[in-house]
Amino acid sequence: MTKRLMSIFAAVLMAMAAVSARAADGKLDVVVSIKPIHGLVAGVMQGVAPPHLLLNDQQSPHHFALKPSQARLLQQADLVFWVDSSLETPMPALLAGLAPHAKTIRLMADTGLVRHKNANWARTKGDDHDNHDAHDDHDGHDGHDEHDGHDDHDNHDGHDDHDAHDDHDDHDRGHRVNPHIWLDLDNARRMVWSIATTLSAVDRDHAAIYASNAANLDKRISALLAEAKQQFAGIKQNRFIVQHDAFIYIERQFDLPRGLVIAPDHDTPPGTAHLQHLRDLVAAGVVSCIFDEPQGASHQIDIVASTSTVRRATLDAIGVGRPAGPDLFFDMMRANYSAFAACLAGTH
Repeated sequence: MTKRLMSIFAAVLMAMAAVSARAADGKLDVVVSIKPIHGLVAGVMQGVAPPHLLLNDQQSPHHFALKPSQARLLQQADLVFWVDSSLETPMPALLAGLAPHAKTIRLMADTGLVRHKNANWARTKGDDHDNHDAHDDHDGHDGHDEHDGHDDHDNHDGHDDHDAHDDHDDHDRGHRVNPHIWLDLDNARRMVWSIATTLSAVDRDHAAIYASNAANLDKRISALLAEAKQQFAGIKQNRFIVQHDAFIYIERQFDLPRGLVIAPDHDTPPGTAHLQHLRDLVAAGVVSCIFDEPQGASHQIDIVASTSTVRRATLDAIGVGRPAGPDLFFDMMRANYSAFAACLAGTH
């Protein structure tokens, strides 16, 4: 082991010891970047302490500036859970500057998660109008209903010891992996057990509570999966348009057609030819439904829908307008499933 590695290892051990000492004193401060992940962490920590939510509904995870009160949350944090710099773009710099002492957990570092690539990620003008070839790029979701999400939760390639301050994202950003990993329920189950394992490692006095809560969340997510399968039965061939490419994880998990995407993400404006192509498909009756989003650009939806009577509904990947807490993830996902099912089936 080189001197540099030894010094890094020693620093990690010292940080872990400090966090564990604070946990023993009942002063463990846990910060979570966005609402859906916060909901899962809150569920695991129920009965111990509520985690702090970093970002509010008015802040885009992609581009945000922290208020002084939010900066203080990071400065005082012992643990920080976040997704990836391809989602919370400013986080690596913020963690390095405000929370160099904290143990940071970049959830997307877990190579065991189901991952899918963004549509049109290499075509920034949005001129690839088909958007349906991206399904050949996913990292394998076969048999996703059968696997036991927590069986291998201790084998996550050390992502709970990941030092986010180094800002090395395992090339996720270069390959444009879609960061909305929590929208896959098997990923959510896996993250629940990972969160419980991480918390138990630094707060062993409450390890039994974390494990019990994780088991309860695992059962609730499994029940939600079974419930959603029934909702999606019989509507799998209807075509639809989504505002940006967040919902591929729902599409794949329930074998829905690949949604036609207005823009790969909220930061990449669609090309004029692409918008016109989608508008033509709507006018021709090819599309059953158009989904907007609370933080999306409504004028894009209006352009594509034009004067047609195509059904419209709202999908939400981050829980805008919903109260943060242990039920948010379940309420948000049920609302998304209901919006999909009702709009595609023509009952919306």
